[in-house]
Amino acid sequence: MNDLPQKQKISFVQFRFVIVMILLTAAGLKAYQLATVPLPSVIQGSFFTPLFGLFNNRDLLMITVIGEILFGLILIANIQRSWSWLLSIFAFSIFAIVSFMKGLSGEGSCGCFGNITVNPWITMIFDMFIIVLLGIFRERLTFDFKFSNHEKHRLIAVLFIWFILIIPILWAMLSFKEQVHAVLGTEFTGADGRVTIMLEPEKWIGKEFPLWDYVDEKAKEVRQGDWLIVIGSKNCDECRKLIGKLKTKDTIALALLELDDGTADTNKRESYPHISVQGRLRTENNWVILTPSLIQCRNGICIAVGEESIHF
Repeated sequence: MNDLPQKQKISFVQFRFVIVMILLTAAGLKAYQLATVPLPSVIQGSFFTPLFGLFNNRDLLMITVIGEILFGLILIANIQRSWSWLLSIFAFSIFAIVSFMKGLSGEGSCGCFGNITVNPWITMIFDMFIIVLLGIFRERLTFDFKFSNHEKHRLIAVLFIWFILIIPILWAMLSFKEQVHAVLGTEFTGADGRVTIMLEPEKWIGKEFPLWDYVDEKAKEVRQGDWLIVIGSKNCDECRKLIGKLKTKDTIALALLELDDGTADTNKRESYPHISVQGRLRTENNWVILTPSLIQCRNGICIAVGEESIHF
């Protein structure tokens, strides 16, 4: 009976491929984001805001992408398994801490997967689960820096493949010409020589509400919770009709974001008691939009645009 082979157990040798899949997926999605769209702004007013500003740096994110790809290839090649296991624990611990901070700050997404919005609390729990599994699926590990001949050959191959891969990826990320207002809509120069931006809210669905950098501080209260945001003007009859109609929708907070032509007196602003927050778009740009425009936001993320698309 003692001669029967024991049932093979899962160890880090097998589980490392799960780590590879996560790392390469995250790296690929972040690389696509860096190559195609401007980075979203970080939430303001949080204790962690200065740190998030660092995390949101394009250069640091490009280094992260390059590092995740390299580490994924090292895991595939099964080089220095003990150190790879320890580095996996460290990496996912950092991921979990960052997600925890973003969750506390009210960020709508962890940012781990580029343009894909994932609640930071979900990624924190997932990262912690991976750490637990790493603790379970491990072998008897020894830590040294000695490379066998086979490992040396595999390391050379990994570095060669990594170098070939990162050339086009880096080129794509570095060649992105950031158009500051591209996420808002169409930008052009008006007859007065000022930048004019035609806002296109239908393009914002699933993304962070892109006007945080262009509104007064009062309006930034809308970053957290469920909100209906009306973009319009107090001189617009249709805007007043919509605001009056939304008065009966007491299941969701209402915010008004006024287009400011630079002539209005903010101290004489028309009052709407049922509107929780009234803010303004600042006047450094000309703003063009069909008013009134209605956007539904949840924790700063646009989830619906237009009255017909919003379910109260």
